[in-house]
Amino acid sequence: MKRSKLRKTSRLATLIGLALTCSVLITPNQASPYLASGVKIGEVDQSSAIVWVRLSRDKTPDFQRLPIFTEGLRGNEKSTTPMPSDILQGTDGRVRLRYWVEGEAAEKAVLKDWVSVDPNKDFIHQFHLSGLHSGKRYLWEIEACKAESDTVTDRLSGTFRTAPADDQSEEIRFVVTTCQAVRSIDSGADGHVAYQQMARFDPHFFVHTGDIVYYDKEPIAQTVAQARAKWNLMFAYGHNRRFHQQVSSYFMKDDHDTLKNDCWPGQTYGELTFAQGLDIFREQVPMGRKTYRTIRWGKDVQIWLTENRDFRSSNKAIDGPDKTILGAEQKQWLIDTIAQSDATFKFLITPGPIIGPDKPGKADNHANDAFAYEGQELRDFLSKQENTFVICGDRHWQYCSQDPDTGLLELGCGPINDEHNYGGNTGFNETYHRFFSGKGGFLGITVTGDKAKAEWFTADQWNPNNNRPIARHKEYLP
Repeated sequence: MKRSKLRKTSRLATLIGLALTCSVLITPNQASPYLASGVKIGEVDQSSAIVWVRLSRDKTPDFQRLPIFTEGLRGNEKSTTPMPSDILQGTDGRVRLRYWVEGEAAEKAVLKDWVSVDPNKDFIHQFHLSGLHSGKRYLWEIEACKAESDTVTDRLSGTFRTAPADDQSEEIRFVVTTCQAVRSIDSGADGHVAYQQMARFDPHFFVHTGDIVYYDKEPIAQTVAQARAKWNLMFAYGHNRRFHQQVSSYFMKDDHDTLKNDCWPGQTYGELTFAQGLDIFREQVPMGRKTYRTIRWGKDVQIWLTENRDFRSSNKAIDGPDKTILGAEQKQWLIDTIAQSDATFKFLITPGPIIGPDKPGKADNHANDAFAYEGQELRDFLSKQENTFVICGDRHWQYCSQDPDTGLLELGCGPINDEHNYGGNTGFNETYHRFFSGKGGFLGITVTGDKAKAEWFTADQWNPNNNRPIARHKEYLP
């Protein structure tokens, strides 16, 4: 291994060690509030970021409350077991943030004032940071205290990176995954081991394409309180929480973390409405003004994140020019901004496939006949853009496919792990697939100047000689 890579790995190991030990109980038997659901650093660009934090009554959830919380649920069993809405209750209190550029003197740190969490928003506060420096690694520390006291009751610390300037060319690494659930955890109270593996890739940023929690899978969530509880639990699992303390993240939503399978506006699931699902998502992840956006990471990388739920037509509507997943405004924005971009590589990251092929019986995405008109519009446009690739989630298998008509390439990241491969798959299709695996894990992208590489990683294996996850397949782009 090159000396520079050893230094980078050593530095990451130090930072991971910091994150592993950063939840501090200040005094014996100290009362709440706690930071049990961790911290999420989101919407990072060259000068801004959002830091998400929630206060909880207990230091950890009761992982023994239901067997599924530590054992998962194999296969595609169905159950109506409800999600306990009190699994990790929120509580009043205040939080304070301090952050600084790695290597700078302590007196240059920015210290935010104590601020109360919002009981009407699940005891959450989101710090909006501005004036950050591009291309830097930042260190941060969050402290919690009671509403009536300045005595610190819990503390977390970690790191994130900001994006390099548009004219700066440097190696950029990012990871993408999809489809995770309580029912598919593989590490007990540590949750999903894929998060530990993704940290070994040392990514500049992370994208989750949606289905972050499953309201309609055991234990099911059909009220606002139950839906919030699923989010609270998901990010209290050890691997999941520690990863998000280290990495800049972008969150997207899909059907299962909006309402229910293949949903569209106006529907309900138990007492939970589609509109409430939209509000809960924006509450539970760091999110800016719009849920569709584009971010530039230096000279060579630009990503687009689409919103595939808010503006869509009913799946049952007759297909044609007016039937849409993206909505007219978002679609025009997407076309205009991709056409205007001078980034070396352009990645359209979408919750659902545009090429596929998908499994039989689906009518929910651009790879299906149900949205064939808009799907063809997108394939025709994207295939004409230089070094432009689709990265998609939603599907419970990993693949690389190429549209036989336009030549457009789609990279399916696959679900968080092998346990989440239920739901069937297409199997290898020689007309489309350059790579296919019925397994789960995550997708890693590395861009260095005018060269790019896609790697599909397993969720639970790594090479002890270089501390990196093991790839099932590699594709060099274009």
